[in-house]
Amino acid sequence: MSNDALISVIIPVHNGEEYLAACLRSVLAQCHEHLELIVVDDGSTDGTRAILEDFGTRDPRITRLQTDHAGASAARNAALAKARGEWIMFVDADDQLLSPCLLKVVAGCSESAVDVVTFETSSNPADIADAREAALIARHRCVGEETLCTRPHPVLDSSYLGPKIIDESFNTVWNKAYRSAALARSVARFPTGVHLGEDLLFNLSFARAASAGSHLPLLGYYYRRDNSASVTKRFIPGKHDELMLVNDALQQFASDLSSPDLIAAAGYIRAKNAVSSTRDLHHQQCPFPLHEKLAAAKAYRSAATRVGVRGLGPVQRMFGTVYNLLDYRVLFLLTGLLAAANRRGDSLSRRRWVAIR
Repeated sequence: MSNDALISVIIPVHNGEEYLAACLRSVLAQCHEHLELIVVDDGSTDGTRAILEDFGTRDPRITRLQTDHAGASAARNAALAKARGEWIMFVDADDQLLSPCLLKVVAGCSESAVDVVTFETSSNPADIADAREAALIARHRCVGEETLCTRPHPVLDSSYLGPKIIDESFNTVWNKAYRSAALARSVARFPTGVHLGEDLLFNLSFARAASAGSHLPLLGYYYRRDNSASVTKRFIPGKHDELMLVNDALQQFASDLSSPDLIAAAGYIRAKNAVSSTRDLHHQQCPFPLHEKLAAAKAYRSAATRVGVRGLGPVQRMFGTVYNLLDYRVLFLLTGLLAAANRRGDSLSRRRWVAIR
């Protein structure tokens, strides 16, 4: 295992005082100490700055940058311009690294031919406690020394990339480590002005210049789902337009590679986006009257007319077969029933949590 590779960890943050300290600690506690932690304060108005100043005075590996609330994409791009590491990783300010050996194992891939390393993620809070217990023994016997990457696969191979498109792990940057040399070749940057799918657009640019990728069977990252400020918890009026813009790029990428499997995967994701956008019309924050909701549902369905099921797995084929049979009215009705059921489930969970407390 290599102990010399410098790893740059990039964290954009805007008003992240609630979770930021835990996030920073999870990075700084890594067994692999040869890292630079670049935190970009994107115009925060809460206690974020004080937290960063406190951590910065105690750990020289932290570099603080400031942007004027230009968004996460601009913040990440500013950090990329400063990063010096052989590997680049991205962490969201409300998330945490789990395995204390993650960076050590990534550094161990430096002598291989891979340009990107992926790893396992979790949204289960119980995994945070497990990671803390593991950290107690990490410096005595690092499990990273026993964790090997899977066999490298060509990044543009449809058998490697297709499943990542379908399970949407290709949509994110926080479950990956990128070799900086490949990033330089790709000139990949995050598109400003895009708030949904910017990670996927970044990965599409990177993939065109990457050679091989490998996977770590290591639970490395905790993704927080209970943050009410997350875009997944709010109604976003322009969501469907942005999803279609990103999917257009994904479909063009698949077409350029002349891969039927990737084209089918992109079509499947497009239909999922149509279903998700239709479901959002039932969100309590959606201000549209019924006739506008139905008009929007019709437009969403028309933007993803049919799923080509050939080349998809059994679950995706079933989804595509059902989707192809539904018109926008039935889809609107079914997503409304699903949204109502989820609201009842969320309400019950909150009542149980209050009772426990």
